[in-house]
Amino acid sequence: MEEDIFLAAEKILSDIENILRKDTNLISFEIIPVKDNENKSPIFYEKNSLGLASWCIQPLYCYVYNRLIDLRQNLHQREEPEVIARWLLGALLLNPDVSTFWNMRRGLLRSSKIDPIKELQFIDVILYFKAKCFEAFSYRRSVLQFILINDRGSTYNVETILRNEFYITSLAAERYKNNSHAWSHREYIIRMFELKCTKEIDILLTEEWEESTKWCNNHVSDYSGFAYRQFLLKKLLLRAQCPEQSEYFHKICKRREIIYEFVKNTIKDCCDALSDKSDEEVLNRLHGVISIKSSEITFKQTLINLSYWVEDCIINEDLLNAFPGHESLWYHRRFLVFLFITLSNSYANYFTYRVEDSKLFDITKVYNKINKHSESTIITENTYHSLLSMAFRLRNKDIMFAAKQYENYSNDLAEKFSNFLICMKFEV
Repeated sequence: MEEDIFLAAEKILSDIENILRKDTNLISFEIIPVKDNENKSPIFYEKNSLGLASWCIQPLYCYVYNRLIDLRQNLHQREEPEVIARWLLGALLLNPDVSTFWNMRRGLLRSSKIDPIKELQFIDVILYFKAKCFEAFSYRRSVLQFILINDRGSTYNVETILRNEFYITSLAAERYKNNSHAWSHREYIIRMFELKCTKEIDILLTEEWEESTKWCNNHVSDYSGFAYRQFLLKKLLLRAQCPEQSEYFHKICKRREIIYEFVKNTIKDCCDALSDKSDEEVLNRLHGVISIKSSEITFKQTLINLSYWVEDCIINEDLLNAFPGHESLWYHRRFLVFLFITLSNSYANYFTYRVEDSKLFDITKVYNKINKHSESTIITENTYHSLLSMAFRLRNKDIMFAAKQYENYSNDLAEKFSNFLICMKFEV
């Protein structure tokens, strides 16, 4: 076949392979528009960036594709692993959406025919070229599992490897908006941190929360970025006692101030009424419950956890006032509403936020439960009239009123949010 005859193919593949092997800081790969070969090499390489002339893309891909498919169909055919790896490199670099080729690459990885760290660097380049490639992210997780769990976790610096993943996902999210695959991969890395770096997870969650705040402020229409923020918020709300760190516990005053700012306009002299109270008394006033003294409950940590929900409400409110026509912000507000209902019920039952209630972090389940028991809602009378509830409903009322002063679309979004509150039995 004509597609099999491309005399320069092996030379091109070999040159690309050598560049990837020698340049561990290679950043990008791009296809360069060039009409004909002009008897020049199709490879462009400069300052940690790799390019390939467009004229050779089709014949090169057809060459590696046909050889790889032939290899798959002829099970008894023998080829050196190095040759197969080179063909796969060319095929995946040009078209990373073919799961068959990634599975062949997995086979080489599991048989230790390719270096897992080099594989991560190879995927870096692919994700620069195609930032929203599910197959690339899926294979990347396979490589990480091979390094950290199945094989050689003790050989490498686990924290360094995992922290590099945050850089990769940030770059992918910047290059492709609403990149759900990048943000899902970031969630996976958080879970890996919980498994492999337990001592650093609390600091990491705080750092990620701050990074998420910056991202959402600059990308108000990025649904996937907000979904990741919701993932972080649920982690922070269920956080157990943090290690004894004096610098950390000095932040309790700052976290209290965030809560006071949220509720200060609810009742007269609200902040004065809370400022001299213990953490337990503050939480009870906020949730409208009376608790029994218990040494098993860490009210300080519970108050800190709650402050992240409050902080997110304030940030979301500021964004809605500035950008009332962005649907993603209104949907995130809905999440904050149903999360408040879940937290209030958990505190009313346990005087803290329990892991057992994390299964309620499914808005569909909460919605169905409310509508199934329409005559007796899951929101108690005390919770509905709690200090936190009154402040939240007052702020919801303000942002809906402000949004209705704008054009029809903002008004429609505010009206839909109002209907949502009614369905959730949480109308203002």
